[in-house]
Amino acid sequence: METDISEILENIPRLPGIYIMKDEQGEILYIGKAKVLSNRVRSYFQNSRHLAPRTRMFVPKVADIKFLTTKSETEALILESNFIKKHQPRYNVLLKDDKHYPYLKLTTQEMYPRLEVVRRVKKDGATYFGPYTMVREVRETIRLIYKIFPLRQSRDTLNGEVARRPCLNHQMGRCLAPCAARVSPEDYAGVVQDVTLFLKGKNTELIDRLKMKMGSASEDLRFEEAAVYRDKIAAVKTVLSKQKIISTTLEDQDVIGLSRAENGAMVQVLIIRAGKMVGEKNFHLKEPEEVDDSETLSSFLKQYYLDEPLLPKSILIPNEIDDVGAISDWLSNKKGKRVHLEVPVKGKNRDLVRMAEENASFALRNELDKSDVSTRCLEELQETLGLTRFPESIEGFDLSNISGTHSVGSMVKFFQARPEKTEYRRYQIKDIKGIDDYGMLREVLRRRYSRLLQEKAPLPDLVLVDGGRGHLNSAWDVFQELELEGKIDLICVAKGKNRNNLKTDEVLLVAQKDPILFRENSPSRFLLQRIRDEAHRFAITYHRKMRSKKTLASPLEAIPGIGKKKRLLLLKQFGSLENIKKATVEELTKVSGITDSLARKIFTIL
Repeated sequence: METDISEILENIPRLPGIYIMKDEQGEILYIGKAKVLSNRVRSYFQNSRHLAPRTRMFVPKVADIKFLTTKSETEALILESNFIKKHQPRYNVLLKDDKHYPYLKLTTQEMYPRLEVVRRVKKDGATYFGPYTMVREVRETIRLIYKIFPLRQSRDTLNGEVARRPCLNHQMGRCLAPCAARVSPEDYAGVVQDVTLFLKGKNTELIDRLKMKMGSASEDLRFEEAAVYRDKIAAVKTVLSKQKIISTTLEDQDVIGLSRAENGAMVQVLIIRAGKMVGEKNFHLKEPEEVDDSETLSSFLKQYYLDEPLLPKSILIPNEIDDVGAISDWLSNKKGKRVHLEVPVKGKNRDLVRMAEENASFALRNELDKSDVSTRCLEELQETLGLTRFPESIEGFDLSNISGTHSVGSMVKFFQARPEKTEYRRYQIKDIKGIDDYGMLREVLRRRYSRLLQEKAPLPDLVLVDGGRGHLNSAWDVFQELELEGKIDLICVAKGKNRNNLKTDEVLLVAQKDPILFRENSPSRFLLQRIRDEAHRFAITYHRKMRSKKTLASPLEAIPGIGKKKRLLLLKQFGSLENIKKATVEELTKVSGITDSLARKIFTIL
């Protein structure tokens, strides 16, 4: 094996790029970037006394090294971040939290923009605001906007023509009815400009605009309109009074605080926009031993900002990092303007970093306390069931159908005894017809783990299926087919003698005839039941959605000339299938695209 490594080292390119170190089984141990690959990689295999303890741990395990060259160090940095996020190598610092925080999207690419909540920012011409750290913040912001500004709430695609009758919001004075062509794009653009100023936090400028409009209305003796502007000004001032001014420079900043302990690290990001604190995020880092603050911070910045689309003007960090120049260049290219990475040593900015560090320390203590409880629970689970692996990652499966129709499957994932909802998956049964729970379960498991094996993605430590001995045996058939024995533990949670009493639930193992018994108040038994119930809830929710969709869609789609677009227009106009059935031919023709002959056909068939 040493000869192979020696041959690899002799052929390393003298170019920027990334290196991927693997062990004998092909598992990725470590991914790194380098300005000059040959210099960086060879340094690992020189005198080991100069290597960090963590590096000394994995270098002897390296059996193969792959290289990907790039045009610049900045490109290497981006590639490294993508590969670390995808492969999660054991010896890299890993950002465990993979949350997609909500953003507000103002569809400024449309003639009459509207607001919607999204989780990802796209290059679609729209204007995005955020991120918001809590959905509650988003809802409150939207509620305020609709209260203060007459922005449309409908999702119609509008082109300036009459799409439908004005809604109740127009009658209440909360919408200008663009759907009924009651307002010109130019006048509506004024509303959009006010909303944009509000969302950007430029409330002082917004108040000046509203005062100007109020004065103009008053001079023209339009006193009712002037009163409306007066009320809007009061509402904006109320919002302004609640906002905490952090920076008198009124610039956009992210403030990074780091706290470390023996079992991991916590990073807090304070989000400051237009000088006001708008939110905070906590990120738990999984880091190998003997990693210094510089590498921890560098790894965090690269992984966090990889998917963060809206960048601030400056990022305040608690200490220097080695590749500050490359990261700053990368973020500046991404933003299109210069992004400054600063280590403040005194003044207001230093106080902000210290605040973020204190908050990160508090969050880490809470996280470790929770982790201790979770660890004890999982240790009890491993010991009671005799599992071969520590069940840090658990996936639970369930099915839902009615007499074999609208059959669906669900998969929920728990990590360290807590749900990872972004990892939940739903499956529409494709291959099995009729009532065959065992066949459906085999299909779902085969699809899930064939894909993970194909993508070489991490496998769970434990798989839980809901059902009885037959479901367990069916799952085991798939495990044998995919050669997963020894790689994943498998259990089944079955209803006991009294189906309505959780205390009689039974845990079944493949190699054991009798069910496993837990002590009465066992937290690990409660965890298994929670995973089982969560998988059941997720499956039922998806099944209801599929059934509802089919109920609404099928009678309309059976009519010649009615496709998806016209079906949605009809449902938007009338609200339900029952109302469409009650509609007259004349009412049906008022829907865009519904001709007189098609309306008569709908009326006759329904």
